[in-house]
Amino acid sequence: MYRTAAPVPEATRRPRLVESPLGVARVVHRKFDGGDRRIDDEFSQRHFADLTRDYGVAVRPEVLGAGTTFTAMAQVLLRELDLAQDDVVDLAMVAHSTPDLDCRLSAATFLSEELTNGPLVFALSDSGTCAPFTALELAGDYARRHGYHRALVLVLDQSTLPYEIEGAAPRGNAGVALLLEDTGSAPLAVTHEVAVREADLPGAVDAALGALVRPGSAATVIVGAGVDPELVRHDGPVLVGGAGYPCTSAWSLLAAHGVPTGPVVLIDYDRTTGDLGSCAVGPR
Repeated sequence: MYRTAAPVPEATRRPRLVESPLGVARVVHRKFDGGDRRIDDEFSQRHFADLTRDYGVAVRPEVLGAGTTFTAMAQVLLRELDLAQDDVVDLAMVAHSTPDLDCRLSAATFLSEELTNGPLVFALSDSGTCAPFTALELAGDYARRHGYHRALVLVLDQSTLPYEIEGAAPRGNAGVALLLEDTGSAPLAVTHEVAVREADLPGAVDAALGALVRPGSAATVIVGAGVDPELVRHDGPVLVGGAGYPCTSAWSLLAAHGVPTGPVVLIDYDRTTGDLGSCAVGPR
């Protein structure tokens, strides 16, 4: 007879650590001022009115103006990455939590046409501010299953939101490009937990750091705006990403640091989705 019972919760958190077959080869960060496109035309006004009508949310006509699309950000980030002709990208992902400016343009479609060899390209947003961690984990999964050698992850924030939102609004437009490769790159390990309650966050942060950082390590820890740095019990340097850039905050600090030769740990938390993402870049 087959018998089963409800699982017993573990007394100690043990996040699932995934060693990626791809490492971080290059990181580029850029902020964007002004705008490349306007959304005050008749179509956009009708589009946003339709989106908000059934949700009790008011359109803000005062911001129906110029903004920066994900496509424009992707164009600039690709130029700054300066991929060589033989740097064939097998997989590209656009990770974001804020929506794109204009629904008529798609950064994923642009990448599928712009990148040599027409790679698999898709966008990812259901993890909120932890979308970059989900993208890194997926990149490793695809590489492991399909033998991919190179992946591109674009992490994008866009601040022109022409309707009322809960909480703090994004402060600006920014993008980070992460080029992942299977040779000659900084090793990458990722953990990602879902449904983490705020009450459990201190223990979850401890567990994530314990999985990624060896005792006594001098690793640099970078926390996004969703994690109180006081929760990070670590003797090495702790850097704090600025508020107002939901997805790019922590990753901009990695870009400023450069591809590390020693361990750098990034960790962020989304209070809305309950996602806790963390990763280690560089030898541990």
